[in-house]
Amino acid sequence: MLKLSLLASGLLLLGAAIVAAGGSPATSDGTIADGDTSVAKFTSGKWKQTFFCTFANSPTDCGFQVQEKVPGRATIVNIGRDGGTALRLHTEPGDDYVAGSATNERDDLWLSVPETDGYQGREQWWAHSILFPTDFASPPSGFGVVVDFHNASPGGGQAGGQANFHVDSSRWDGETLHFRGYGGVLASSSDTPGEYQVTLGPIVKNVWYDFVYHVKWSSGGDGFFQAWVNGVKKLDHSGPTLYRWNGVDQEVYLKLANYHTAFGQPSSVIHDRVIRGTSPLAVSLGPLEGVLTLIDGVLTPLQ
Repeated sequence: MLKLSLLASGLLLLGAAIVAAGGSPATSDGTIADGDTSVAKFTSGKWKQTFFCTFANSPTDCGFQVQEKVPGRATIVNIGRDGGTALRLHTEPGDDYVAGSATNERDDLWLSVPETDGYQGREQWWAHSILFPTDFASPPSGFGVVVDFHNASPGGGQAGGQANFHVDSSRWDGETLHFRGYGGVLASSSDTPGEYQVTLGPIVKNVWYDFVYHVKWSSGGDGFFQAWVNGVKKLDHSGPTLYRWNGVDQEVYLKLANYHTAFGQPSSVIHDRVIRGTSPLAVSLGPLEGVLTLIDGVLTPLQ
């Protein structure tokens, strides 16, 4: 694994230990963050983790809540991207009618809007890691979603059921990764404006995918969503990232997912290392194209 500087590495471990104990993550100057989940402005030479979860004990660690048909579908497994444990979300045929899924099958975790800090005008860095194990499968003639930032609708309107951002494991093409997002003013409660998307390619099993996002949540033209996969920039969207309906800006909340069209097979997805921070150094495990590089073994901003 590419290493951070000794200082950053030590603080990452300190932050993990403190959060696991129910405290607050560390900042780069060695102080302890105050636990406020609002996004702090990045100051040169400092970073701050505002959310950190590696599922050390339970699927409901860190404020996550479970949506599953059968208790125990969401479990902790002894494989981790950052530590010795991770979250396994598993579906079996018949895991339908879960939290509005209708005939689709679901085993999801969700984080509240306040814990996500998913409000108009927020600028955030996020990271998370996914492994598709041997028993992963996705429908060859249907959809699959493994992560999304889902719209909450204080102003009404459900945008045709489309979340503001998705990591898809199938778009009627089976075991293929995609990024897909929406945003803007809703003309009706079923509208899905401002679609943007990119196809990442066939899914490789039993390897970790490290995702990093830089996002500004906005229903207007000042929004943006940038995304990296294993350090390579794959998405650079400028424009709305939230919905606006009846003059009210909607909000978003994070979901870790195993949500898909029913297709008669069980499937598992493994999630780990969910982090929100104030800068790329706060969240990334390694270099990020155009943002971070290694200089003498130290992860260093390019700008």
